[in-house]
Amino acid sequence: MHYLIKCMYISVLFGLFSLVYANSASDTLTGLLNNIRTMQANFSETVKDTKGKTLNQSQGKMSLERPGHFRWDVTQPNPQLVVTNGKKIWVYDADLEQVTIRYLQKESGEVPALLLSNTNETLEKDFRVDMTNEADTQWFLLTPKDKSSLFELIKLGFKNRQITQMQLQDHLGHVTLIQFNHIVVNNNLSPALFNFKAPAHVDVIDEVRQ
Repeated sequence: MHYLIKCMYISVLFGLFSLVYANSASDTLTGLLNNIRTMQANFSETVKDTKGKTLNQSQGKMSLERPGHFRWDVTQPNPQLVVTNGKKIWVYDADLEQVTIRYLQKESGEVPALLLSNTNETLEKDFRVDMTNEADTQWFLLTPKDKSSLFELIKLGFKNRQITQMQLQDHLGHVTLIQFNHIVVNNNLSPALFNFKAPAHVDVIDEVRQ
């Protein structure tokens, strides 16, 4: 989760100021993310179209352990589980009784998961990062430098140095709003959370072996 609006400055002075500000925002965001060793939370997710009409809503639970371990468990309305151990990713659809296994790819839709669960030392190489404050929320706006990125803009919202919101805008103008609540950080988590063994009765599409 990705693209920020880039400002053009006429003078070299404004250009240098913009660069310093961008680096400061990137460093601040990197520090906030790297303070999270583990995180567990409930989430609600809403997808809206360009006119603000709600297309989809879901909720569930998530867990992460840095670096690279992530679990996204949609419980309503249609159960789906996404798990990665930093190398492989499992996508399990309970209703279809099917699990897909493949390698984690940075350029695909896993970018939001990577942002939260990776160490982010190269954040400013992949994104232009801007920062703004709105009421009690500190917002970081990430514009991907790779034009082929799935997302056009990613916004991360922090309250009291804790991430509470994500907003992901794709190239069609659809916006995914994710809100986190009941957040617990830096507890020890079981390694079993970040691996998945398919139930005996489900179809397995193993793209890793292919």
